[in-house]
Amino acid sequence: MGSIDIHTQTVSILKKVFNGTRNNRVLEPRSTEYSEASKTPRWPFPSFLPWAMHLTNSRLVFIGNLNYRWATPLAVVQAKSIKDVQDAVNFARTHGVNLTVKNGGHSYMGYCLNVDGIVLDLSLMNDCEIDVNKDEVWMQGGCIWKQVYKKLPEENRNTIVIGGQCPYVGVSGFTLGAGISPFSRSYGLGCDNLLEMKVVTYDGELVTVSPNHPEKRNRDLFWAMTGGGGGNFGVTVEMTCRTHKLKDPNGDVVCGQLKWYLPQQEEAFRNAMNVFNTTKQPPELTIDALWTHGKKKQLIGGMTVIYNGGMNAAMNTLQPFLACAPAEINLKQRAWSDWVDESEGWDKKSDVYHHHASFIFAEGAITPELNAKISSIIKEASELVGITDENEYNNPKCHFLWDHIGAKTEERRPEDTAFWWRQGHYVSNIKLQWTDPEKSDEIMSFICKCKEILLPYAIEGKAAYINYIDSTVFDWETAYYGGNYRRLQKVKSDWDPTNGFSFWQSIKPLPRDALMPIDNVPSMPPSKEEVMAMELVKRTIRWWKEAEDFVVLFRALSSEEDVYEKDADLRRLTVRQQFFARWR
Repeated sequence: MGSIDIHTQTVSILKKVFNGTRNNRVLEPRSTEYSEASKTPRWPFPSFLPWAMHLTNSRLVFIGNLNYRWATPLAVVQAKSIKDVQDAVNFARTHGVNLTVKNGGHSYMGYCLNVDGIVLDLSLMNDCEIDVNKDEVWMQGGCIWKQVYKKLPEENRNTIVIGGQCPYVGVSGFTLGAGISPFSRSYGLGCDNLLEMKVVTYDGELVTVSPNHPEKRNRDLFWAMTGGGGGNFGVTVEMTCRTHKLKDPNGDVVCGQLKWYLPQQEEAFRNAMNVFNTTKQPPELTIDALWTHGKKKQLIGGMTVIYNGGMNAAMNTLQPFLACAPAEINLKQRAWSDWVDESEGWDKKSDVYHHHASFIFAEGAITPELNAKISSIIKEASELVGITDENEYNNPKCHFLWDHIGAKTEERRPEDTAFWWRQGHYVSNIKLQWTDPEKSDEIMSFICKCKEILLPYAIEGKAAYINYIDSTVFDWETAYYGGNYRRLQKVKSDWDPTNGFSFWQSIKPLPRDALMPIDNVPSMPPSKEEVMAMELVKRTIRWWKEAEDFVVLFRALSSEEDVYEKDADLRRLTVRQQFFARWR
């Protein structure tokens, strides 16, 4: 029987599991429904539309990045209930089919997708409730932040949820990957505010995890999911998080932007960045600094300001920045949901290629020397991608972003959650977006060069952010997780020993002879022998052979040796300089 016949048979069995094609919840790539659903935007659609309309307008596999346009699963299961999730997981396990979970579709490396497996789409599990008396929010795993924020004014204008600034980011992926919010400096990371989760594990069991659960095993799983990243341990179907009261009694915040035109105002912007770097800011103030381009190729040094308080207090706090004479000052006191509505976010209709690289910097890292290097990088990047006169969604772009954390986020110890880099004050990423596929290799080489220039300034010369996931990260285990990786492996071994939930940079279970009681010990990457013993290697080789054009950076691999030598996921001893040189 040929592979196509096997695929057809597998999908046929899958449909029977879900009682045929009721509600068209199991879609095949060859079907009309799949094609229509894959090319139309996911949000927003009013709740009174019939279910079929919701299906037709759901974003299934396109994630706004043409690098992953060839990611074609056997089928997409759109779950509407916890039982649907359990059925999909049980089917994948029983039939040996790869399964990945998709919520908001913001995985920068397309890890929510797969080839010839099942994509479990949670976007229809999007209910949420805010309990203002308990200061809690309950959310289903398929919510995006816009859906949650819409509930805030209805319930209590003074209540805030620790979520993302981009309205289309999924709540579960955001929170499981630590969750950097504009309000993190006031109230902590998203994962710091987790109270409880309901998770479907790879054996199909629904478990409740919390920091106070009577079973240590469940407490360990909760810990692993507070910054361990999505898709590693199970399917998060529900979560309960702590909410907070905003500082302003009316529930307003001050949001907006300060802009300097470059190179005309290079010195003024450099002075503003020096203020940002050397002055201790109050927890109420979050400033996300950004190098980007506006219309007519104008390079802009910008600061997105979010102040947890009223206008008078905000203006007093911002005086040192305003003294640096920004060309534009756009600040307004408003409800948080109003600012989110105006935010551009990530346009998922974009027919472009893009790649990100991330860095986590400590307080005081934005030195004049580093500033100058970033400015030079952005100028070179703009020429490489071919910045145009119009700043439209589908045009080439590049930016460098500093997400501002610290204050409340640094009060926790590195081992308190799976997010290790508590001394971080700036979580940065560089993004290049291009339209010409012929430029892909050159751009990927340029990104590696950028990392070689900037990594020495990152914490321990390696710190990176799991929610800005990047396949080119060297020794990703410690770059993302620092000293927490070995403990994460132990939790993985306990809850998913067969590595059922896996992708290229997923947490790997320990070999049987390496299993020990779960405690917090410094991590070490697996040895070559350990790696070769893993079932993941066989699956990885098959994946690469079937998806040679799936990723820009790497080429098809033919053996276990190639897997070990070529990919940062499995490499242990390769020298950093050799890695960068390989892709130049």
